[in-house]
Amino acid sequence: MKKRDFVWLSAFIVIGVLAFCLGMQVQKQRAGREETERRRLLLAEKEKGSAMQEVSAVPGTSAEMLDAEYWQERCGEVLLFSAEEVDEYRRNNPLSVLYFDEFEGRDLRLFTYDLPESIPRKTVETLLDSMGMEEWIDGSKKSFVNGRAVGESYWTSLLELCAENKIMERVEPKYAICVKRDMAMAFPADDFLAESEDEIFCNQMVVAEAMPFTGVAVLHESRDGEWCFVLDGSYCGWVRKESLAVCRDKEEWLSICQPERFLVVTGCEIILDETALDTHTAGMMLPMGTKIKLAEQADERVDGREGFGCYLAELPFRREDGSLGTEKAWIPVSKAVHEGYLPMTADAVIGQAFLFQGKIYGWGGSLSSNDCSGFVRQVYSCFGLELPRNSAAIAKIYDLGGRECKYMTAGKKKEILRAVPAGTLLFMDGHLMIYLGMEGEEPYVISSCATFIEPGDRTGSIQEAYGVFVSNLELLRKNGDTWLESLKYFQWREY
Repeated sequence: MKKRDFVWLSAFIVIGVLAFCLGMQVQKQRAGREETERRRLLLAEKEKGSAMQEVSAVPGTSAEMLDAEYWQERCGEVLLFSAEEVDEYRRNNPLSVLYFDEFEGRDLRLFTYDLPESIPRKTVETLLDSMGMEEWIDGSKKSFVNGRAVGESYWTSLLELCAENKIMERVEPKYAICVKRDMAMAFPADDFLAESEDEIFCNQMVVAEAMPFTGVAVLHESRDGEWCFVLDGSYCGWVRKESLAVCRDKEEWLSICQPERFLVVTGCEIILDETALDTHTAGMMLPMGTKIKLAEQADERVDGREGFGCYLAELPFRREDGSLGTEKAWIPVSKAVHEGYLPMTADAVIGQAFLFQGKIYGWGGSLSSNDCSGFVRQVYSCFGLELPRNSAAIAKIYDLGGRECKYMTAGKKKEILRAVPAGTLLFMDGHLMIYLGMEGEEPYVISSCATFIEPGDRTGSIQEAYGVFVSNLELLRKNGDTWLESLKYFQWREY
């Protein structure tokens, strides 16, 4: 071999060795980085698992089941309702209040968004008298108000405050917007009513929550002028006048409560930002499902700034004279809001529901929270479905897939639930739940629940949960039946 060839060969060998060593070093570094990342993920998962282990769960529910992703990965993006089907549901199921008409001798309905120009006095009296308070008024139930026993004189004073003798022969509804979250009450009073002086959660005076930016029809006023008797969706109740702003006409009312362009609050709640200028709505809390009207873009600054990265909203407020006023405000895109309704997929419903996990139970919407039906209504409102106040009424809605199953065996119910898509609703007397899916042979749900009895505990020891939690259907009711045995309705349109 010539000397020059030997030099070239040696150079190639050296270069090859160096390239090999460099490749090995790069590969070693990559492997090191991958190992570091693997350990980081394992540590993060371990820390997450450790943190979840510290969170208590009901019997039969593991810590990992408290994570929405656990259920979302199983159900996927199954479409429960298309946008067209949501629109069809709204057309076919307008919110209304049912009442008995003595003249007709049958039940009739008042439709919230399609009221007549005037309503007979007798109808308003019937609505006032149908608040389900008869047993309290006649003394059949013990009455403790704010922790103290009350008698006939208390109820007489409340009935006088209702001022039924001041109702006109024909009542022309006034249209108003709720400008903040408040409670609708059975009587014009802030009192806490219960059968026990020790009760702290369930105020029997509460009818429902009056939610921000929703529209109500005012039918009557209390004698002291502090309360309005309103029709709100599917119920009636007394709401503080200070929480309502009266519109000029129905057209203005609809422009706020049923706007063409709007945001939907998708977080459990959001807080409107403070501003450098005085406003009526800064600092306001808006719960999930609140519909916020989008404003036309303004040439001038709003709240003293341009508002880059923000939506421009038109927010209602109550003027000093009680009329409706509106103001423009910036809502950052970083807030938990969505332009228009969310697509209603199974994983999206679960994601919304889990935002409430651990939140306190709120009877009728009290404590700025929800009972079982309020929880479901707020979740479903993100997708454009307006549901009635009553859980039994929700469960039976045929267009949602409501099907009766109370006479089925537990085994048959499980067989059906294996096919039912996650995100749909299950109902037993007095309780409404969102279905999550099967874990082995057990169906699981998430719900806002007051009390339950642990599986296998036949002593009837009550667990005072009073919150939103994940559970299977082996929990017991007071009568000793499991939740599964107690199921009366499931919602599955394909069944």
